[in-house]
Amino acid sequence: MMQPYSQNGSPYPQPVTKPKWFLQSHDRIFAWLMLPAGFLFVRYILFYADGLHTTVLFLLMHLAGSIYIRKTGSRPRLTHRILSVIICIFTLSFPLTASPLLHGLCAAFLIPAMIWRVHSVCGGLPAVTQYLPLDLGESLMSDPLRYYSAGAQVLSESGKQSRTAGAVRTALLGLLLMVPLTAVIAALLASADTGVEHILNSLLSRVGGNAHLIFLQILLGIPLGLYFFAALYSASQRRFRQAHDNAYYEAKLAGARQIPLLAVCAGVTPVCLLYLLFIASQISYYHSAFSGQLPADMTFAEFARRGFFELCAVAVINLVLLLVMNLLTKRSSEKRPVVLTFYSAFFCVVTLFIIIAALAKMVLYIDAYGLTQNRVIASWFMLLLALVFAVLLLKQCIRNIPAAVIIAAGGTAMLAGLCFARPDARIAEYNIARYEAGTLDQLDAASLCALSEDAYTVMLRHPETLEAAGQLDYVLSCAQEREQEIRTLNGRSSNLPAQLLLQQLHTDTGHGLLLRRAS
Repeated sequence: MMQPYSQNGSPYPQPVTKPKWFLQSHDRIFAWLMLPAGFLFVRYILFYADGLHTTVLFLLMHLAGSIYIRKTGSRPRLTHRILSVIICIFTLSFPLTASPLLHGLCAAFLIPAMIWRVHSVCGGLPAVTQYLPLDLGESLMSDPLRYYSAGAQVLSESGKQSRTAGAVRTALLGLLLMVPLTAVIAALLASADTGVEHILNSLLSRVGGNAHLIFLQILLGIPLGLYFFAALYSASQRRFRQAHDNAYYEAKLAGARQIPLLAVCAGVTPVCLLYLLFIASQISYYHSAFSGQLPADMTFAEFARRGFFELCAVAVINLVLLLVMNLLTKRSSEKRPVVLTFYSAFFCVVTLFIIIAALAKMVLYIDAYGLTQNRVIASWFMLLLALVFAVLLLKQCIRNIPAAVIIAAGGTAMLAGLCFARPDARIAEYNIARYEAGTLDQLDAASLCALSEDAYTVMLRHPETLEAAGQLDYVLSCAQEREQEIRTLNGRSSNLPAQLLLQQLHTDTGHGLLLRRAS
């Protein structure tokens, strides 16, 4: 068999070349800006995401996205402006709370929201689409990876064309080559003179302690900066291709529907019967949950914990079943089969019933032992699942309701409520108030001290209660350790609860408590 010839007549195939992207002047500027943005993101969001600097960084990145949108000639809709306001509001949570968990949740919301806003504006899409999870996956993963080499192309071309870049590269090379010799000379000078030794030791203590972290942040920031630019550049390329509208995804789903309806019904019917038997067998436990009474053979911890894991398992199984039934079941016509609607509604109702029962169990648990961070987050997650399944149930009855919009808006509102409520402070207030009222037998200071500075600022306002509970010395000891951590980490200097804790410890009352503990 003859080998295919290439265009130049060679019997060997031409080597695969990297794609060359058409980059405009503003693309080159943004490619360089995203490199320090990647480093700052790693430093002040992944490492020290708990202060005003994190808020400023997110706002600057959001502003950069808005400027890039204008450079592409795109114009945002009203829903995009609303999303922009929501993004700005969420950035304010970082200096207002010291909880690392809430900082992580806010960052996990802000990053996709900012990228999706740029992509949806440039692609001519609304802020919330019917197939939002699929659109988010394309905007966050497939599109940036497709154009990831665009940033490297900018850096490579700039290094070849710019004399300044060549000079900087030469200077850096010379600096790196002289580092070993500089270290040897510094060691010799330090051995020869105590003054030089003191100066060098002081410099090393300030710089050397964080040098490895800064080096790591730079290494992580470079590929992340390239990803940020790829996300921007891929958004600008959406204008030159057809957007994936609802018809596109519906056609994809139509091709994926290969499971016969009879097979789906036969498969889920035993599961439905099993759920009915399960609810009937657990009716006494559910009665206990709703009536606030504890079964005789169970402790509070077993009672609530068992309900929570039941919730998680049932919710995951039912979500999978709902996806399989609604996405992969064959349909003889465009009209949705009635039996499919019935089974979907049944799974939603079952899940909602178990969520309500589990919440009632959690209320019983909290009434007995007070609040903890895990109990608050578990309850919040239950309410979020209840919202999702309630909307899905409503979707079975009213097919035209914007389910994605309702879930996105409701979930965003719930996340905002969680972040700005400062739950660590509310947990401390609730437990202390109940202990003072005599409805809580013990004050678990260990769990409160494991929380963020939000809880410490509340506890230090109640020294008499802590002393009555025999926990004042322990709380003060933990507060002093937390103070040392705050002063060591410069990244926490702009966090308001952390600064309030330092202020409380050095007021007349706080100073007096520390002196009394020391004596």
